[in-house]
Amino acid sequence: MRFFYKAVDAAGTVRSGYRTGENREAVFRLLREEGLFPLEVKATHGRGLSFRRRVGKKDLLAFTQQLSGLLDSGIQLSKALEIMTQLLEKSAIGPVVRDIHRLVQEGASFSRALETHKEVFDPLYINLVRAGENSGLIAPVLDKLARSLEDEIKLKADILSQTLYPTLVTAVSVVAIFLLLRYVVPRFEGFFLRFGGELPLVTRVILALSHGLTHYGLPILVFLLGAVVAVFLYFHSERGKWAWSRWVLRLPLLGPVVLQLNIAGFCRMLGMMLKSGVALLDGLALLKTTIGNKVLARIIAQAESEVRKGGTLARFFAGQEEIPFLVTQMAGVGEEAGNLDEMLEKIARLYEEDTRRKIENLISLVGPVLILILTGVVFLIALAVLLPVMQIDFNAPLR
Repeated sequence: MRFFYKAVDAAGTVRSGYRTGENREAVFRLLREEGLFPLEVKATHGRGLSFRRRVGKKDLLAFTQQLSGLLDSGIQLSKALEIMTQLLEKSAIGPVVRDIHRLVQEGASFSRALETHKEVFDPLYINLVRAGENSGLIAPVLDKLARSLEDEIKLKADILSQTLYPTLVTAVSVVAIFLLLRYVVPRFEGFFLRFGGELPLVTRVILALSHGLTHYGLPILVFLLGAVVAVFLYFHSERGKWAWSRWVLRLPLLGPVVLQLNIAGFCRMLGMMLKSGVALLDGLALLKTTIGNKVLARIIAQAESEVRKGGTLARFFAGQEEIPFLVTQMAGVGEEAGNLDEMLEKIARLYEEDTRRKIENLISLVGPVLILILTGVVFLIALAVLLPVMQIDFNAPLR
């Protein structure tokens, strides 16, 4: 939720602005941590700043890349943010950058300003920036974040481009089959009945499907929509998320791909945090709340507990069947050599490249199979129409 506030600083100056928080108490705590004495905090209910356009990953990448370049050139943070407000004024992230610039000018730290826009900046981003502030290396940290975002966007684009063709073919074929059964096949039924004779089995089956779609199409559609909504709501519940996380990892062909994508993301983020100066325990504590798959998130939480007791990451991973052997071995080598961050980044690159190859191979296998099945269905409908025509005795009297 977004809140409007009025507060007094140590110099007695009254300040006002907007903060994002779960509730009023959270905003009160945030203001006190900034050294402000809150006078008034109230929910905006749509007033104040309004970020109607959704800020996407590409907008965040542009902000991170350009700010990193400005800071690397020796420009001060406040001045760099001022330039960014002009550069990104017309983009979706423009109002957010303007608000961050205002907060920094008022004395807030950069990471604290980012925290007021958690709908744009995730906890990983904010914590890495905070680590960069503590070490005085904000520019290199932003550069790492930009590269990570770029890799993430590129991977998603590759997956989308490879799945686009089979998806379009499937959608067009399903629409074509629906139109044939709903509008074309019924036109031939009266023609067949006029000439009499027993219809072939395939024709009777197709006619039955056509009847069902014609007379019960709306109830079927309502049922399907209801089922989709019910499944959607279930998988968005806590119990459903656990069920989905377990089920998707066990899928014969897709499961290994999903596992590698999650492992690659975990290794890339943890390696980046370690290289930026974040402690291993802090990195694991953060990642256990950001990993989407509940099964892997639980493993990371258990790994944090094990490391906190004095154990090693590799030794714990060795006892987890979900964690690949290669990850365990490379993590062990990294811990022994003191370059765990580099090893984790190598694992991420290796798995991302392997995932691209596997998805490409999977699509090259699934695509033709889908096309063959859907073409076969269209062929059966055509055959159901043509077979009775071939059997008709046109010299026989009409009924």
